[in-house]
Amino acid sequence: MPSPMPEFEMPSARPTVEAEVDDEPHSEHAGLDAAPRDDDRSVEGARRRRLVVGAVLAAALAVVALAVGIAQAVQRHAHSLANEAVTAAAADYLTAIAEGRGDDASALVPVEGDAPLLTDAALADAERIDRFGVGAVELDGDAATVEVSYRAGQRSAERRLQAVREGDGWRIVTSLAEPVRLDAMQSVALPAYLGVDLGGDSPTLLYPGVYAADPVEHALVDFGPLALVVDGDPSTSVVSEPRVWRVDEEVVEAARERALAHALACGAVQACPRGGAGATLGDFTSMAPVAGGIVELDVPVSVPGAAGDVRVAVRARADGAGGIDWECSGPAVLDPAGEEHAWEACR
Repeated sequence: MPSPMPEFEMPSARPTVEAEVDDEPHSEHAGLDAAPRDDDRSVEGARRRRLVVGAVLAAALAVVALAVGIAQAVQRHAHSLANEAVTAAAADYLTAIAEGRGDDASALVPVEGDAPLLTDAALADAERIDRFGVGAVELDGDAATVEVSYRAGQRSAERRLQAVREGDGWRIVTSLAEPVRLDAMQSVALPAYLGVDLGGDSPTLLYPGVYAADPVEHALVDFGPLALVVDGDPSTSVVSEPRVWRVDEEVVEAARERALAHALACGAVQACPRGGAGATLGDFTSMAPVAGGIVELDVPVSVPGAAGDVRVAVRARADGAGGIDWECSGPAVLDPAGEEHAWEACR
């Protein structure tokens, strides 16, 4: 019988060793691994916060800049509108005067007191301003100053006018009406314009321009128109051209006749210092109006043997009844320095 097969015992399976994996980090490394991740999160958060703050600041600055820009634009626009309004107000005022619209000019810039010559009628007969213009405007809140220029006759003028804000507009408050007060011309009569005296106790207002004062017939003297140049500046004087005046030829001839008669009469009685016997009339008679409508005439006479120019002074005064009172002085040698006449009734 066959021998039995030997029995073998299979070796027992080697136990499998399963490594226990500890999900938790080793205690000594845990702190090192966790700390960097927390710092990263903090840095990232800070960075994000800075970005947000920066964006907000940038937006705020942009809004402020926009607001400032808008405010400046509004201010510039308001300044431009005010400048234009003041310029227009000044131009309207000058235009009214230049066009002879005195009533409109006085309505635009009122004046105090009575102003009978700031009218259309007064400017109608005047040589009005021309070449006028408006210059720089200076704004100061609700007040302004504007430069204007114009020409009155041959006289150029520049003025600075004040203006004030009224509601939504501007009004000029400096008037160009100039107070005019003249003395009696040749001590005879006050100049007048349209029947209004340009002198006396109070001045009369006139807009800039050239005015021809009324002619005057005063006693024995006729005064022609007087040209007055008014430039609208109270700090300068009114310019007046020499006034033409005349004495009637009949009065002059009557004065010459009385001068010769007086010289001859003095010579006949030897009552005059220079004598007058054989006196004859010279050619030229000078004259001048004086106070009270009196005319004084120097009548040349030729006296034989007299050294120098001999003259007889004659004074003519209207007597109020259509006649003339006569007085004479001389004959006397003409004294260039002037001398007081010894007046007496003409002989």
